[in-house]
Amino acid sequence: MLYFRKLIIALIFTNFVGGIFAQSKDFDITKNLEIFFSALRELQNNYIDSLSTEQLVAYALNGITDHLDPYTKYVPAEEQTDFDFQTTGKYAGIGSLIQKDSGCILIAGPYKNLPADRAGLVAGDKILEINGQSAANMNVEKASSLLKGDANTVVNLKVRKLRTGELMELSVTRENIRMPSVPFSKMYDNGIGYIRFPSFTVGSCNEIRNVLTEFRATGKLKSLVLDMRGNRGGPLIEAVGILNLFLPKGLTVVTSSGKKKDTEEKYVTRENPVEPDLPLVVLVDNGSASASEIVSGTIQDLDRGVIVGTNTFGKGYVQSVRPIGYDTQLTYTIAKYYIPSGRCVQAHNFATFSSDGSVSFIPDSLKKEFRTKNGRKVFDGGGVKPDVVIDGEEYSPMAVSLIRKNLIFKYSVEYFKKHLNVDTPDKLDLTESDYQDFINYLSNKEYDYQTASEITMRRLINIAKQEKYYDNAKEVFDTLMTLLKHDKSKDLKINQEELISILREEISERYYYEAGRLEALLRRDKQFDEACDILNNTEKYNNILK
Repeated sequence: MLYFRKLIIALIFTNFVGGIFAQSKDFDITKNLEIFFSALRELQNNYIDSLSTEQLVAYALNGITDHLDPYTKYVPAEEQTDFDFQTTGKYAGIGSLIQKDSGCILIAGPYKNLPADRAGLVAGDKILEINGQSAANMNVEKASSLLKGDANTVVNLKVRKLRTGELMELSVTRENIRMPSVPFSKMYDNGIGYIRFPSFTVGSCNEIRNVLTEFRATGKLKSLVLDMRGNRGGPLIEAVGILNLFLPKGLTVVTSSGKKKDTEEKYVTRENPVEPDLPLVVLVDNGSASASEIVSGTIQDLDRGVIVGTNTFGKGYVQSVRPIGYDTQLTYTIAKYYIPSGRCVQAHNFATFSSDGSVSFIPDSLKKEFRTKNGRKVFDGGGVKPDVVIDGEEYSPMAVSLIRKNLIFKYSVEYFKKHLNVDTPDKLDLTESDYQDFINYLSNKEYDYQTASEITMRRLINIAKQEKYYDNAKEVFDTLMTLLKHDKSKDLKINQEELISILREEISERYYYEAGRLEALLRRDKQFDEACDILNNTEKYNNILK
């Protein structure tokens, strides 16, 4: 009980420093804290089951944050490691993805030149024991926690090797691991440099700067594609640094403003740019959010480059992370940010909800018009709309099912087991014989799906039943359903080109790590092709920005 009282007192004084009891304006806070304390005490003392004080407080704080925007969160001490990884890209471990399959923990993908890779672990190797503890009934979360640990400590593994079936005992020394912000980059012969930038972490700006320096050293660099698709954002200061690579010194690129005066800030480029005139295309999609919208939106507002892809997510909020005692933290929204045209890209209105309880979007009628440096129209309240809208690739229902059932990965492991070497990702092609082998592999595997035609027909049947037309047309509906019912054998032929591309990407990762998969992806990428077309056509590039 003494600990309970100390915890509540700590929460009170950590969150409300400044004499809340002495100020009449804080009477409501004082009153409600007393109610909160009384409720916790009653539950702790009298509830029929034993209750953890820490858990009750966590429930309360999560209840508060769940009713605010999704970026406001309580971070308990036990989740601190994962939170730090999201913001810094750093953790200590062996450097490998793992997954569970048929009751076994598998190596799913070691990262190049990290401890697991140097120890010879490959995708498909089965982990049987971790530090003498059987992994047979272990879930992925437990296995992951055992593989992680302090840097320079050893984790002992018993492994069954994929290719030989041999049992091996390995001692792998954990390291401080930082996931790169740029997992793949390439200088193409046509003078186009490509940088894949899927996540912001501390140091992202320096990584991109180093790649640009390498590109320039080749003597080939004529233009650049910065691929920020799926980039959910990160430290705002890194976004400013990346913009400074392309924009002149002394330019205000983003401002923030909130309820309190100290949230009002101007972020200015501090250095001379690395590439002030290099033609630039930025790729974005609905997964591009926050800091990646600051970069893409500012590039668009200043007509510094062309934005290609689909509409971005629309997150125009700034968060602060504050410790609230006992190794816990609160991350919460303190301001909105505004890019050079003056617009805020925030697309959701978290102050109001739709009738069904969902978050409402800012309606078009309330969106305001702004102008870029060259006078082009742009709007607030809905993310960043690309200058050139190109939809991304959509997987067929069959492909989605095969991916969800993990059958693409499993076949790539079987392929890797049988083939010691393959061509590089830009040249790798699967033969008809390879594809037939894949079809044979699927012959006894369980997977299913519904086509758009089947889904539409079922909806039509339900409507017909509601309107009392179904009985009169039952034979017609039955005939159509029979004709439209998917046939796996036929669909494997219809979707052959798509499935070969997906297999090529997965197989490339087995041999060439994550960079191999990302390079193979570009071989079937309409948005990347459009970016290259724009950069190869100076007149088209300039006309878009006029």
